[in-house]
Amino acid sequence: MVRALVEYKVEPGAVIYDHCKIGEGSIIGANAVLRPYTKIGHHSIFGTASVSEGHNDIGNFTTIHAQCHITQGVHIGSNVFIAPFFIASNTPDITEGKHGTGGPIEVKIKHTYIEYNTRIGTSVRMIPGLRIGHDALIMQDTLLTKDVPPYAIVKGGKDKVGTIIGWTNK
Repeated sequence: MVRALVEYKVEPGAVIYDHCKIGEGSIIGANAVLRPYTKIGHHSIFGTASVSEGHNDIGNFTTIHAQCHITQGVHIGSNVFIAPFFIASNTPDITEGKHGTGGPIEVKIKHTYIEYNTRIGTSVRMIPGLRIGHDALIMQDTLLTKDVPPYAIVKGGKDKVGTIIGWTNK
């Protein structure tokens, strides 16, 4: 008996650069972009028009929904759900308008960590270098400016900094 190997699915318009790894059974959405050294685990979804800027690790059974921006140096655990319009940033010092232009400023990247079993709502933004603990719930329209402990429930609101309002079951 010959068993067919289940590869991954890439929808039309997606761009996958060299040195990317995509796990078995994963789906890369239409018009998504995976820059070099993006690693996506097994049975994960990287949504339509989402971008991974490279040098990222995304776990197994993780869903990154449509139109999310995952900048370099983001590490996302397994069994994570990220709703549309999520933005993770990595450069704390953007000065003199020379960032990204090849100017004399050295870009310093701060890594961001999203631990396993985390749920992140629509339009959540994070400043560079934060860690979201496992089993956390981040509600929609939240701006994260500090680390989130495991099991926390964080509420923000339009243009408001997130506040921990409780904990999920431990």
